[in-house]
Formats: sequence, C-alpha cells, structure tokens
Amino acid sequence: MITIPMVLGVNAQKNHDAAFTDEMIGFSWDVNIPISNNFTNKTSLDGFQMDYRKMIKQDLSVGVELNWSGYDQYYPRKTYQIPSGAITTDFYSYLYTLPIAITVHHYFHAGSRLFPYAGLGLGATYADMKLYYNTYVSSEYNWGFLVRPELGAIFKFSENSGWGLLLGARFNYSTNKESSFNIDGLKSVGFQLGIVAMK
Repeated sequence: MITIPMVLGVNAQKNHDAAFTDEMIGFSWDVNIPISNNFTNKTSLDGFQMDYRKMIKQDLSVGVELNWSGYDQYYPRKTYQIPSGAITTDFYSYLYTLPIAITVHHYFHAGSRLFPYAGLGLGATYADMKLYYNTYVSSEYNWGFLVRPELGAIFKFSENSGWGLLLGARFNYSTNKESSFNIDGLKSVGFQLGIVAMK
C-alpha cells in the first residue's frame, strides 16, 4: 500500500506562525543617554525614530531606520587658561545626531500578541556640534560609521490587530571624531517607546 504524505496547510501554518504577514512601519520617541562623551553628558529627551521593516523569512526582517537626537548642556561661568592668556565665560554645547541604518531583526514568539526581538543596525551617523561662548560660536560637523545592537518587543493591541506598541533598548556606537571638541567616537544607550503599523 502506497501512502501519500499530508502536506496540505503547511504554507498556511507557516504564515500564521510568522510574527507579521509582510511589513511594518513604526514611529517612536527615542531617549538617549551619552556614554564617555566629554562634549556633553546630558541625557537627550529630544529624539525620534522612524523605521520600516520587511519580512523576508518567517520571524526575520530587514529594513531601514532614521533617527534624530538633540543634546544640549550648560557649563557655568569659569576662567579658562589658553595659550595667549585666560578667558572667563560660560559655555553652551549642542550636539545633534542623525543616524541612518540598514537593520535586521529576528522575532521570538511569546504568545499570539507579544513578539520579543533582537536586532542589529549598520550605517552612518551625521553629527553637528556647536559650542557657544560669550559672543562667539564654534561649529563642526562630520560623518561616522554606525553599529547598533538592540533588544525589544512588539505588543499587538489584539491578536488580529494591525497596530502595536514597541518597546526597545539599544547601544549606539559611531566613529565620529572631532579633536577640537575632544570627541573620539559617539556612544549612547537609547530607549524607544512607539507605535507600529503592521500589515
């Protein structure tokens, strides 16, 4: 007797088990804490993230991500020694970063609505640095290579909902350097809270 394997429904089951059917668009508030940054060490609450992810395999996506963060810090009035003498002034430092990354994410199933993930982003960071003192301003900008590992989770509002909540945490490292501002790489820990649309 010849038996025929039952293969019907395999594709349907695979799609049902996948984290998302096709793609996802997200917008998040992005809070960043600088690490070992001599230019500014104040947490940035002025940040946002936009990202697009496309499923290429079950529980695996690739995408693109754009972020913006603004850091600012005030240094009280003080006398500084310089080669030609001394200067007494206060300082305002501003750092604006614009990271752009290609991303890959792997999703884990923790139920029909919760999908933890691990991801990696690679790309570039544009950094704009400004230092205001007395009536003067010094300004520099440059690009650096970006590496960004991350962990997070997406929580669907309901099992069949096309909307969800995103919570994430990541480590950002960019190779931006600027000797005049004593910057040798930009490092930060970031936290994201956002909304995602899935389809």
